[in-house]
Amino acid sequence: MGKRSVFEANPKAAHTGHHAKRQRTDGSHDREFEAEGTIAEVTSAQQLQRTLVFDQGNVASLRQALQSFKKFLDSILYSTDQDDVPRKRAILREFLETQKAQGKDAKDTIILPQLMQAWDYAAETNFDMLLAQVTAQLALLFKVLSTHADFEQYGALLCKTLLQPSVARRFVRNVSAPISKENVILPAVRLLIEMTKFNEGAFARTVYARKDFTFDPKILTRNIGAWKSVEGKTAEEIQRKPSVRTVSVRYLLAHLRYQDERTKVEILGNKDIIRAVLDHVTVDPPHLISEILDTFQNHVFLDKAIPRAVKSRILNGRALTHIAGLYRYEPPEGSIEEGQKAPDVLAHQFLRLVCTSPAYGVMLPTQGYYSQAGDDDDGDVQIDDLLDDDGAFSLDPSFGSHAPVRNIILSEFLQSLRPYAHTLHQQLVVGIFNACPELIGDYFYKKKDFNYEPKLTATWIGFSAFLYQTIEMPVPLYFGAWQGYRESPPPVSTLLQSVLPQPVTQQVLVKCLNSNSDLIQLFAVRVLIVAFQKLRRVTKELDNARVSRPSKSWSNTSARIVSEFGQRCPPMKAIVTAFRQPAFQKGLKREAITRLLRLYYEVMPQIALEEKFDVSVPLCNALIQAEKRQESTEEQAFCVMELEHWIQMARHSPAMRWWQKNKTLSQSPFVTLVKLIASSPESELYAGIKTLLVDIVRDQEMFQIQTVPDALDALIASLSASCGQSAMILDFLDDCCARFSKGPIKYFDDLDTLRAKLPETDSDIGPFSPLVLTLVEQWPFKGGKSEKGNPAEPLAQWLSKLLYLLKLIGEDEHILGLVRDALVESADKAYTDVLQDSFLWKMGKEKAKEALKLATGADFSGSERSSTSPTPIERPVEKTLPAIDLELPPEEDEKHAGLNRWRKQELEESIEDGHVGELLLCLCSKHTEIRIQAVINIRQLVAMLDRDKSDQQQLYVMLNEILETVGTLPDSKPFPYIGGVFAAQCVKILADPIHFMYPKISKFLTNRPDWQVRNLPRRFSHLIITSEPDEDDGYHKEVGWFLDYLLDSLRTPEDMEIFRTNNVFERLLSFYASKSCAIVEKEKIVRVLQRAASVGGSTTLITRCGLVCWIRMMLDNNDHRHRELRHLASRVYELCDRDKVDGWSNGTIGGIVAGIVGV
Repeated sequence: MGKRSVFEANPKAAHTGHHAKRQRTDGSHDREFEAEGTIAEVTSAQQLQRTLVFDQGNVASLRQALQSFKKFLDSILYSTDQDDVPRKRAILREFLETQKAQGKDAKDTIILPQLMQAWDYAAETNFDMLLAQVTAQLALLFKVLSTHADFEQYGALLCKTLLQPSVARRFVRNVSAPISKENVILPAVRLLIEMTKFNEGAFARTVYARKDFTFDPKILTRNIGAWKSVEGKTAEEIQRKPSVRTVSVRYLLAHLRYQDERTKVEILGNKDIIRAVLDHVTVDPPHLISEILDTFQNHVFLDKAIPRAVKSRILNGRALTHIAGLYRYEPPEGSIEEGQKAPDVLAHQFLRLVCTSPAYGVMLPTQGYYSQAGDDDDGDVQIDDLLDDDGAFSLDPSFGSHAPVRNIILSEFLQSLRPYAHTLHQQLVVGIFNACPELIGDYFYKKKDFNYEPKLTATWIGFSAFLYQTIEMPVPLYFGAWQGYRESPPPVSTLLQSVLPQPVTQQVLVKCLNSNSDLIQLFAVRVLIVAFQKLRRVTKELDNARVSRPSKSWSNTSARIVSEFGQRCPPMKAIVTAFRQPAFQKGLKREAITRLLRLYYEVMPQIALEEKFDVSVPLCNALIQAEKRQESTEEQAFCVMELEHWIQMARHSPAMRWWQKNKTLSQSPFVTLVKLIASSPESELYAGIKTLLVDIVRDQEMFQIQTVPDALDALIASLSASCGQSAMILDFLDDCCARFSKGPIKYFDDLDTLRAKLPETDSDIGPFSPLVLTLVEQWPFKGGKSEKGNPAEPLAQWLSKLLYLLKLIGEDEHILGLVRDALVESADKAYTDVLQDSFLWKMGKEKAKEALKLATGADFSGSERSSTSPTPIERPVEKTLPAIDLELPPEEDEKHAGLNRWRKQELEESIEDGHVGELLLCLCSKHTEIRIQAVINIRQLVAMLDRDKSDQQQLYVMLNEILETVGTLPDSKPFPYIGGVFAAQCVKILADPIHFMYPKISKFLTNRPDWQVRNLPRRFSHLIITSEPDEDDGYHKEVGWFLDYLLDSLRTPEDMEIFRTNNVFERLLSFYASKSCAIVEKEKIVRVLQRAASVGGSTTLITRCGLVCWIRMMLDNNDHRHRELRHLASRVYELCDRDKVDGWSNGTIGGIVAGIVGV
């Protein structure tokens, strides 16, 4: 074998130019240069000029000079002697001036040519140590040049030099080195960062323009993806030795900070780079995480010049999940400086920003509870379809469909979060729900397998808190629609999920209430309370929408969601059972369970009243507790709150007897409440109870409430602790209230008798409380005879104070004078002086006046000695009352969706959702073709009914009778709404055999094979208003149903004519004036009259029914609906035929209306 050549023995020799066997020289790559302790200190520019010279044969000398240069630059950047820094800057400036030279083409000026040659040599010979050293010193030099404005020209010249193609290509050699050669990659990337940042990014665009050398996407992606775990490293090590990924990410962030929008869009369009940054963000050091999130937030997502489409491509579900992984990040000890936010907090703030606004690309524009966006017309059609599908939706696990969502990315991202285990997760999910309510139903539908069985674990408590916050969220305005209410409501499933999410079932809630854990019981009650409050807000919004957009779909949705909620919440029996448990008999829990019972009565009275629960017993117990002085103010406040709840429940209970004594109370509940308020020094504590008492007396018309303060305020002031209370006075008042409640008509007759005694000029009396006449009647039995010791003296004193206060608040002075005279006339001589001086100011009445002033804030200055009453103060509430509804008739649905909706569901569901009723209303359409289609569809529906089923027999009979009735009408004439609305109402009644109207409707259907539609109002007026109800407590229910039917059926002038021929309005006006007409029924009658005016019946109401004179008579009797009645008089006269009405009244009706409205 022959001897090998030099090149065969050492192939590298061909590249290095050195002989393999040659002795080591100063230029050897492995030669160690002098230790740092012997590095020469730079003292002049000439020294730098002499030493920083590249000599291929003496590389070690250059490296030694570079070390000296580094030490010199460090002394400028991190000097401990600031006085010496200007001198060193001058040396550097002088040196840089000497380093300028002409380029190869003699046109461009370059700087530091010696270092550029050394860099080229190191790159060509693979001299990594020299390569790293040169690039590191250039990067350090850029840092120094950035510290002072005098160096700006040298920094600019150095950038131009480095970005020349012949030099810039060396960057690729450095940054593309193997990942293991960090000493080569890191200095080059740092140099690129400094060049990009120099002079506020002045050369950033130029750096990116050489992207083939400086910003190769593949190389940058590789370097960014080269992550290293920071586990086991100290904060100092992480900061001192950054990884390739850390420096490469900072280079990318520098471009995002300093590039213009077009360049940033191009950079962000490279998904591989962005993905590499976000995929490994959970293993980055805290300071880098802060830089990443801050740059993306402030320079990408908050930059309005970057299109939303670009932002949406950055954060997909994968990226969001990686960022959310920072919630579990545990930073190394000491890595977070004081005042710096932790990575989990930064990630939370970033996600809250980008996930809760459509401007940042992640969330699509949302329309609240509607899952479809777009203009109103298209949106309405889509939502109608969703409602049809939703008819079969239930939160029962057997149902597998739910309303679709548009924000699919957020929907998937939410499933990866754990709001029940992490507080920040919980805040993020609730924030997304607030911004995009459509995701609430979707989230809980996909979480239906979550086990919410009551267990006192951290997970259960966290999930309960999350549910509470979710339910507590506000209802979006217009349910999220952009331009007012849509034609159709949102899906019932979405609404119900926001009110009572799917994991909260009736079975689970009952188990929670029966749990042995106080915390679980309290959580269950609180969740139910906030759910009831949310349901009330939703139904109120649905009612507002129904007024704005008259449509059956809105009212059907309201009824449907209440029905569904009633099936999901615990039955009333379970709440009552829980209330009686010893665990609920203390403090906060007792107040909470009482509040829940109150919400049952207020929001779902039909469910509350199904349970035979006597409210009077706990009310009396609450009164007894409230009368006792509690040990602390907090306990006293709880007692008052609980009492307020029981009063509200008692108002809804038909069995409550406010004026009847109980065995446990000295007086009736009403008088006990009055005594409690009067004797309490904390009047503000009882403000809510005072409001409820006003509602109670308004129903009885016992006290006038037109003045401010009202008669109830005067009564309370007369019984205040400062004025003194006695059992005689309270028993006397109690007896009088009970007598008045049993026979109020007698005392109204007594008032008419007193009024007859007045002169003609004073016949129009002012405000007056009829209960005073009961006091007059009963006074002779207490003070009408002479007795030893004058036992009725306190009672006489109280009556005198009461009359004084009633006059003071503005009650009619003339009537009160007659009352005083009657009391004096029937009194014994011992009491006549006291009663005679009732209206005179005396010192004994000063306390009563002060008590009234303190309780109400009214100012009676100058009126206490006056012989005339102060002018009644107008209630400021009148100025803030909502506008009166004009009761415009609902317009016909031009889509006529009722023709087909009934087919898309099971029959029972179509009936419950009102779709069969909508089909029947199509018979009333003004379009002949619609009526023909409706008849065909009804016949098809009849053919589908199973007559063998008892629940469908009645419906079969009714539909055939309707077809028979419609067949007798000419083709050009629609079915009157009087019949169509009645038929739609009957469908729901027949589907519910326990409905209070079921017996009457069933009997009506068996009378004859067709209907006399024009006689329906008169027939049912007789059956309901003037006849006994089928159930003992069903009279007002039936009357309420009948008035609702009249209001809904009065839609056209033809319907108005039927009302006229049936004398409907005369019957209603007569019923209104009777004592058997409840407050709610009176309000409904006024609404029917408003509707009659809206359909062209004003002239009929004035000329045939005498409506204007009737209104004046009601106002003279101090009717509490004076505002509505005056508006009705004005509107009726405005819409009537003036010529006909003026001729009928000889021109007097206009003056009467002006007098009514101007009163």
